[in-house]
Amino acid sequence: MKKEGGEMIVISTFFEGHATKRIIPKLLTDRLVLLIDEPNDQNKKEKINQAVTSIKDFFKEALPIETLKISTYDIPKIIGSVLKKIDLEVEQGNKITIHISEGRKTISLALLYASYMRKDKIESIYYITEEEHTLISLPILSFELSDTKKKMLKLIDKGVVDVEKMMKDLDIKQSSTYQNINELKKEGYIEKGEGLKVTELGKIMVA
Repeated sequence: MKKEGGEMIVISTFFEGHATKRIIPKLLTDRLVLLIDEPNDQNKKEKINQAVTSIKDFFKEALPIETLKISTYDIPKIIGSVLKKIDLEVEQGNKITIHISEGRKTISLALLYASYMRKDKIESIYYITEEEHTLISLPILSFELSDTKKKMLKLIDKGVVDVEKMMKDLDIKQSSTYQNINELKKEGYIEKGEGLKVTELGKIMVA
């Protein structure tokens, strides 16, 4: 039976579970979603599986735990998976809290980035210190693109790579067009080098 007013979902990075075990009792949590990377090394995979089993045993029936499989170093793919999860949970009336203390830095960064892209759907972001186990609330920043940059990415994604046509469609000057293109390349939304091609991160931004 669904909880009235929705559930509080914690989406968390994960390694061995030590930080997660510390932080969950400090939060009002109805369900825990762990980001689990899938290493090729069988020994590492078994170690992760053991850690997941351990944390499930630790919380027993008190806390439902889900796992979301992700790729360790594919930041755009991790972001995409997290965005889908956030959108799904919020559509169902649930609230989202983020925890980033554990795991690879690439996974924590991807989770943070996804949170910034859905800042209006995130309640809070937390980190817990290793020494004093102090709960730190992190700021929810905004990584929104300007309307012009979003429209430019959409045009490029549709195959519009002619600068003259882009200037006309966006109703901006040549200097502004090249400035936006250079910034989008620097920010990782357009591939660097000759030609114009939207990166996977760019596709996520305009999805």
